[in-house]
Amino acid sequence: LSDLAVVERYVPKKGFIVDLGCGHGLFACVLREASPTRRVLGIDLDPRKVDVARGAIQDTQWLRFEVGDIVADTPPRCDAVTIVDVLYLLPFEQQESVLRNAAAALGEGGPLVVKAQERRLDPRYALTYGQELVTVSLGFTQGGRERFFFPSRAEALAMFERAGFVVDVVEMPRRIYTDVLYLARKAPTKP
Repeated sequence: LSDLAVVERYVPKKGFIVDLGCGHGLFACVLREASPTRRVLGIDLDPRKVDVARGAIQDTQWLRFEVGDIVADTPPRCDAVTIVDVLYLLPFEQQESVLRNAAAALGEGGPLVVKAQERRLDPRYALTYGQELVTVSLGFTQGGRERFFFPSRAEALAMFERAGFVVDVVEMPRRIYTDVLYLARKAPTKP
């Protein structure tokens, strides 16, 4: 949970936040608990996980969960978008589609906060990959059955740029995985 608390600090304290690929809703709940002025919507493809998330909450006015396809569908207009530990399960072109969908939901300068893992020459990358093999093979995580899609930093930054974002990277050096935060803002549209 400590890494989720780190990610939460970069999300606006008020407004309508959409958490794409919310799974069982843990990060969406962290977002709502950390600030009573946030309205949070979690979206996930897996109806079983969404049912678990819905069953864990009582406050459906400020925190909701829906089944949805984050690759195919644009989320509702919102003040910020979060994506935590999801993109690596999608092929690179689908990752870029998710980023484009997030951009379409945000106004100019709107924040997108992404926690992801980088492919890099680092012993922690082997640990990252191995841990994901275990979680997928045990059925805790859907997708990635044939392979995972961890981009390098350069590949990730290029995807963000093509999707219409400017990005800062925040290292997470105390993590045992190759985790980073991409703090993106929707770039102004060019005339």
